[in-house]
Amino acid sequence: MLLEECSFPEVEAYLQKNDTLLIPIGAVEQHSPYGLIGTDFIAAEAVARSAGEKLGIMVAPTVNYGISPHHMQFAGSATFSPKTMIAVCCDLIRSFAGHGFRRIFFINGHGGNRHALRTAFQQSKMENIPGILEIFSWYECTGVKRFNSKCFDHKEGRHATPSEISLTMHMRPEAFTHKETSPGKVDVQDTYWPMTAAEMKTTYPDGRMDSAPWLADRETGAAILNAAVDDLCKKLSHYMEMGLVEQR
Repeated sequence: MLLEECSFPEVEAYLQKNDTLLIPIGAVEQHSPYGLIGTDFIAAEAVARSAGEKLGIMVAPTVNYGISPHHMQFAGSATFSPKTMIAVCCDLIRSFAGHGFRRIFFINGHGGNRHALRTAFQQSKMENIPGILEIFSWYECTGVKRFNSKCFDHKEGRHATPSEISLTMHMRPEAFTHKETSPGKVDVQDTYWPMTAAEMKTTYPDGRMDSAPWLADRETGAAILNAAVDDLCKKLSHYMEMGLVEQR
């Protein structure tokens, strides 16, 4: 069920029987010559919508942009500041909680969003917003990690990974017609984090971080999506069965 396709009476009817909402969240940032700039939000949206369909959970419109300042020397990347991301997420939580959603789950496709989301959750609780707030990053699912180990010869890396490239290849095959495919070299860097945009571009000039995206393929992407959705559905089912604390 997509919130964007509902009328407000349909949302009211949904809330009579279910107080759960999924919010996909990603980023707009380079993913090397092999991948799509929209990788993070495309993947998060695919996982969230598939899980929502499987469990009958409403899915909000995707938050496409994220915290990506270290990618800003790569053309096409865009970023929220951390304080902007925190403010955006707090506003979304206030809005949806105000309507009666009590289990709000951000389905995340970008590691740089996690700290801001946790801070937004803390701020929301400071404001006495009731219910469960949680973040699920699809790439941390057990099933996905199993595929990474089996399929990518320990060359998953940390950015522009073959798993995320595979998933987006499955979702947007036509977008890969003219992308790079030739094998390269994986140089694992011993470096610090976070980095400035200049430090990132100097350390990782083609945008990859210890990864081998040329190992990606569409069929593996379909399997990774299924694995992520299965794991997510198990976690969501647990939280949907959990009792909520009554505020006094």
